[in-house]
Amino acid sequence: MTPKTMRPRDATLGRKYIKSFASGIAGMFITSAEHYAWLAHQHRIPVVTIDLMELDISPREFNIARNRNLARMCQDSLLRSIQRLEPPRTLVKAVLCAHFGIGDCSSLGGSPIIGRSVFTVTLTDERGKAWHLERVQEQMPLSP
Repeated sequence: MTPKTMRPRDATLGRKYIKSFASGIAGMFITSAEHYAWLAHQHRIPVVTIDLMELDISPREFNIARNRNLARMCQDSLLRSIQRLEPPRTLVKAVLCAHFGIGDCSSLGGSPIIGRSVFTVTLTDERGKAWHLERVQEQMPLSP
């Protein structure tokens, strides 16, 4: 591998890597978001927002210990990534927004699923520039 493709784990990173931070957070959240999806379906509330800097989950129906654990894992990943940015670069805002497809509920092999869900992570740097990443799940299982 060339030096351009290999990066030491402790190397600092430029702004071009910020979108990859968002991608990692979205992926981490999606793989464990079944309980969020279940609550969205149960409460008929399709949108959940998580402020990853303050660890604030809204609406309040979603701000429970089980959900805070996943939000905290995403926050920890983000904070580790921020530490790798070249100074003075930093992120001042990080928001994950989940739009669950609760209007399209069905069953797959006896397990309930909801339809198309969209997950957006927006990271904003100290200069006010925002990076948006959107991931779509066509089906999402529900887990109480």
